Amino acid sequence: MDDDLDELAWLKLDDVSQTVDVSEIEHMYQTLELEEARIEVEISDCVDHRASVDMRLAQLSALHKRVEATHLLVKPMQQTIDATAGNAGVISGHVRELDQERVKLEHALNTVRETVELKERLSELLTAMEARDVDRAATLVHEYGTTSSDTLDSPFIPFAAPDSSQPPRDIISAATKELVERVTFMFDAAVESNNTREISRCFRLFPQLGETQRGLDAYSEFLCAAITDKTRLGQVHVSYALRVTRLFEAIASVVDSHFALVEQYYGKGYVLRVIQRLQMEGARRACLVLDFFEEERQVKRRLAQIQQADVARPWVPPRPSVKAKADLDDGISDVDFKDIASILAEVVLIGRQVAAFDRFLESRAQPEALLLLDDPETQRRVFLSSEAIGKLVPLSTGQNTMHVDEQTGLVAHTQLTSRIEWLTCTYVAFETFCVKRSMAKAMSLDDTDALSGWDGAVSSDLEARAQGPPAGTVQTSSCVGDVFFVAKTSLEHAVAVQQAEAVEAVAQCVLEAVGEFVRVMEQRAAERWADGASVQRRILVSLNNLDLANVYLQKMVDELRVRLDSEWARASDAVKSRGRNAIDSLSALSSKLLQAQQHSIDQLSSMLLKPWMRSILQHSYRDIKYVLSDEEFNDVQSDNLFQQRFELRVRKLGHQLRPRLLPTTYALVVESMCVCLVYDWERAIRQSKFNMLGGMMFEKDVRFVQLCLEREANGVLRARFARLVQMARVVAEPVDAVSVAGVDKDVRAMLANRVDMAQQN
Repeated sequence: MDDDLDELAWLKLDDVSQTVDVSEIEHMYQTLELEEARIEVEISDCVDHRASVDMRLAQLSALHKRVEATHLLVKPMQQTIDATAGNAGVISGHVRELDQERVKLEHALNTVRETVELKERLSELLTAMEARDVDRAATLVHEYGTTSSDTLDSPFIPFAAPDSSQPPRDIISAATKELVERVTFMFDAAVESNNTREISRCFRLFPQLGETQRGLDAYSEFLCAAITDKTRLGQVHVSYALRVTRLFEAIASVVDSHFALVEQYYGKGYVLRVIQRLQMEGARRACLVLDFFEEERQVKRRLAQIQQADVARPWVPPRPSVKAKADLDDGISDVDFKDIASILAEVVLIGRQVAAFDRFLESRAQPEALLLLDDPETQRRVFLSSEAIGKLVPLSTGQNTMHVDEQTGLVAHTQLTSRIEWLTCTYVAFETFCVKRSMAKAMSLDDTDALSGWDGAVSSDLEARAQGPPAGTVQTSSCVGDVFFVAKTSLEHAVAVQQAEAVEAVAQCVLEAVGEFVRVMEQRAAERWADGASVQRRILVSLNNLDLANVYLQKMVDELRVRLDSEWARASDAVKSRGRNAIDSLSALSSKLLQAQQHSIDQLSSMLLKPWMRSILQHSYRDIKYVLSDEEFNDVQSDNLFQQRFELRVRKLGHQLRPRLLPTTYALVVESMCVCLVYDWERAIRQSKFNMLGGMMFEKDVRFVQLCLEREANGVLRARFARLVQMARVVAEPVDAVSVAGVDKDVRAMLANRVDMAQQN
């Protein structure tokens, strides 16, 4: 129906009269018929409900009459309400005026009351000034500061002055100025007489007089002067490191003991100004100590000596026939070297104390600085200005980049910063020289030729009775411990100085020095094997030294990482990352040590182990065959000569080598022995004939040899015997169950050695 209505809506009489198409005319006719039917239905509904419609019309007519009657009754009331509303508006306006007047009156009464109170305070202030009661006068001046500006600007203010010729502002200003002068004089006198109670009293009065900066600066000067007494040493000849330590400990003690006092009277964050002044004082005094240190210890002359010394030449291991002696003719005597080492020790201690002092100040200042980040006005009052910093720095320093860091609350780029850079460069020069010199001396004084327990040589005759080394054989020489002691000590010094440049430089020096140590050990291990005990000692001890050096290296790196993370906790992420990377770079030496050790063992294998294992294999296979009858198989199973011979000679070999080598080194040597054995065994076994029983015995022999060598190496050697195990499986399986799936062609070729298979074919 709705669709028909929509369609009828667009029909127009003009369109209908102009339509000529029959189909369109029929469509319009049908639409009109539908509309006619709809209208007839609506008319029928209206006729059917006529009674109810008439009744509702009658009700509406009656209701209209009642509404008209009600309107006549309400009209007088409406007029009364309109008149009342007009009167209420007038009354409301008067009430608002009265409220405004009341507020003005209350404000005037309050101003008069405050003016009267101000007059009383001014009178009391003048009385206190005449009586020289500084505490009461300062309290009254502070209370005057809490007076509202409306009162001070009111017309009643002239009546507040005890003397009408002088306005209250001038009275307060003059009194404040006089009180500041009095308190300053009292503070100076108290400092002169060392009256700590009076000093604290005057320090408390400055903020009441609105002179916060003056009070903090005066108190800071007092604390700086107090540091002199705390750092005074009874002995004249004392190390400069101790002087720096006393200086920084005194400043730290002053900061901790006066922190709460400043915060109590001045508020949170104001102690930063005192810390900044103490930081500048500490920097100034530390620079003086470093200047005297540089002059008295003749640091420049020592640096020139180090630069002229030729300490970069390669180390030459001492000849066996020549007694080990330090050949360090670099122009620096042992006395001079001891002096350089003592200077280095002082430099390290000074650098450590400077770093610790910076960490302490930052730990105290940074939390206070963060409180002031959202209060620029207070921050401006608390922080030292560029002009104030300039007055505290000597003109000779030429420092104009100093400013206060908002994040840490400390002065950045103080005069100590440039001295720390000088100290770091001096440290690196001294440390690298001492590392090279000490390691060169450690190598030249190596006691390899003097080690005990190496009197008897390793015998290549395995038929003779093996003579093991005497008890208490020393397996490593002194150089490995000395070299890594020097390396660890130098790197601990670098971490203690807490400068990334120092750690990087020393780590690079250690890399080069230990690399030279590895080269010397590898060179010694490459000597041609001989029956003499001295040659064997140098070769085997060098292998042990390389093994132990790797252990020392890993332990050193792990301990340095822990130390760096602990001592550099407050350093920036970038600085800590540089330090960690420098320490981690030392781990590259581990692979170099392992490569050198493996290369040395390979050389030892070609010279010694391969002939030994070939001899053992040949002797063990004497009169051994793998084409067995049932009776022969049972006899061999009960009395296996191959296994007995092999185990006996391996034990003889182990009896000689195990006491002379470290456990891990001996395990690598045994593994190399396995490589030599397996290679020769595979070649020999390809030329042997088998039947199934012989193959089973060969498989047992392989398992036994593997187990025997694994006991010697105290490890797993399964991978080395994998190919032999495959060969043994092929020759040990029954003829009708032989499977060659997954094995290579060389192993499959072993089937040609099966005599029983050839007979069946």
